[in-house]
Amino acid sequence: LVNYDRTKLGNDRVVDMLSALAHYPVPTAIFDLGTATTLSVLDEAGRFIGGMILPGIRVSVNALSAQTSQLPAISLEPPKALLGTDTVSCMRNGAIYGAAAQIDGLTERVETLLGQPVTVVLTGGLSHLILPYCKHPICYDEYLQLKGLRYLYLREFPNI
Repeated sequence: LVNYDRTKLGNDRVVDMLSALAHYPVPTAIFDLGTATTLSVLDEAGRFIGGMILPGIRVSVNALSAQTSQLPAISLEPPKALLGTDTVSCMRNGAIYGAAAQIDGLTERVETLLGQPVTVVLTGGLSHLILPYCKHPICYDEYLQLKGLRYLYLREFPNI
């Protein structure tokens, strides 16, 4: 993994990228859906070329209910249909389908930037909820970060 300043990039993202390099073909777009949604892009040589940090899904939904006078706090559950028919289902559908559309749209833009298809890796706490609503082929890896930490540990302590 080259082309990054480790003092200016979160360790979680570095571990995600190292793990993705060890397990998936490049170029790669790694989406980590946690408190924040992060995108990290590796080119065909495995170099980090950049990424994004966006508000996480739960953070966005919580901000909606906290910053508006009539929108309630909601749980994130699979939508029953594309369009909601009441406030709660509209919020829920917007969060879930919006996140999926965000992943699909950013994937298309990264592929345009690189001029080739990318392997999309999806990880993080809410990724299992969003995965079924994405249109692009996606490698879902619930343990991407843990596998990356294991990789680093074994590299540092190979005899253990």
